[in-house]
Amino acid sequence: MVSSNRIEKKQILRSPSDELPLKYEIYRKLAHLVVLGLILFYFTILGSWIRDFNLYLIQFVPDAFSNLFYSLFLNGDHNLIFNQYLVIFLSAISLFGLLSADFVRILNPEIYPLKPVNKILRKKELSMRLGPQISMAIGCFSIIILYGLYQPIGPIIISTSMIMSVFGDMASNLIGRTFGKRKIHPLGKNRSKKTILGVFAGIFAAYLSGLLLLLLLKAYCFFQFIGFFFLPLCGALTIGVLDYLDLEIDDNLTYPLLVSLVMFFLSFLFT
Repeated sequence: MVSSNRIEKKQILRSPSDELPLKYEIYRKLAHLVVLGLILFYFTILGSWIRDFNLYLIQFVPDAFSNLFYSLFLNGDHNLIFNQYLVIFLSAISLFGLLSADFVRILNPEIYPLKPVNKILRKKELSMRLGPQISMAIGCFSIIILYGLYQPIGPIIISTSMIMSVFGDMASNLIGRTFGKRKIHPLGKNRSKKTILGVFAGIFAAYLSGLLLLLLLKAYCFFQFIGFFFLPLCGALTIGVLDYLDLEIDDNLTYPLLVSLVMFFLSFLFT
């Protein structure tokens, strides 16, 4: 108990304010890029490779067992269905692993396996029951479950909202902190560390990243011309509003949930 208290004191002394050193803030934002892996499994050949490998392995098991995995045998236009199951499985495993590690941090900090992660946590997050990585994992897992089965629009909206959330948050924080001078004054708050430049940088980065991903995914085949440009704009403005409001809820959770919600229901107007 004494050693764990010393560790906590050192962590608090390292971060006397709630603002991380710029180097660790960059590391924190780069860690969010792990969500790119989910997009790779959705829309690249990685999903097909895993499917083919499973088809090879399933030859060696009894039919009664292989029938449980009917989606493995779907092909052609149904490849996204297998990829959806694959992404759900990988997301669930990741969430379970992160939760297990956080429970260890709470119950026995001395054997916490992700101690380096503490360096990219803010002061208030060091004492939280669940870290921001859990919020991000829950946010991504939730939208995958909610919209993934609406093929192919669901996976497109999921991937686009996650990319926009990551790059919007990254640009807002890093550019606002580095170059922003004029602070914003959210409703109900006297002051905020966020800046006007950061808010607009986040909107621009979110819109550009969303538009580029839709282009790479050839989403213009599914949306009308106006919708192709309008959907990421609405998502980017949602991020801007959330950034300005500076809510107490972790933006790793609110960004993907609300951006995907707005884009998903608006997408029906342009399909």
